[in-house]
Amino acid sequence: MTSPPTVRAPEASRPSSLSPVASLISRRRCALAAFAATLTLTLDGCAWTLIQAADATGSVIQAGYAIASNYSSPTFVNGRPADVQHVCIEVNPTVSVGDFVPALQLALERRGIRSDVYNPGTSPAGCEARLVYNAAIDYGRRSFSDESIQYLSIIDLTLIQSGRILVTARYQTGGLNTDRFSSASVKLGGLIERMVVDRTDFARQEQQQQTLQTSQAFPPSH
Repeated sequence: MTSPPTVRAPEASRPSSLSPVASLISRRRCALAAFAATLTLTLDGCAWTLIQAADATGSVIQAGYAIASNYSSPTFVNGRPADVQHVCIEVNPTVSVGDFVPALQLALERRGIRSDVYNPGTSPAGCEARLVYNAAIDYGRRSFSDESIQYLSIIDLTLIQSGRILVTARYQTGGLNTDRFSSASVKLGGLIERMVVDRTDFARQEQQQQTLQTSQAFPPSH
């Protein structure tokens, strides 16, 4: 009996030569590759977000220090603000900050108070009140800087009238004070504002009162 001829399947219809195990491994590799690509993109996005957050935080910190450099608050003040018009400042030769006394006079002037400077033992006659001071300096570094700079770490001010202490005030850095690098003018201004009455308010009120009286004496004609 003659055997029937063998029929070969076309190449395109032949079953895959990969075993089921190999096929599963191949599919898993493809899935892992896709997951890795997604993970890389996600991490890149997180890294960029973290970089942006760090930049923003640094900007906020720098802005905070910039604001603090224009602000200063006394550590304590003993006594009520004194109502004086003319103050004599006694020079303290142990304080080596060159702009200390000029900054002190400027702070008083901003409150409408005249001031004169004298050396110890030579108090001029006619002083309404005497202002004596002491100060200490220290060195430190600003954030994001390696340069060491000098700053006023302690300021003591005492206002005396007729041998009686009217008010005392102190500024002292400590802990993480952000205003430690503020200028002498800023620190002294913060102290003087709490020590003396603002005479410019009186001058402003007098001017307003004079304006009111003038307007009442000469009402506008219609």
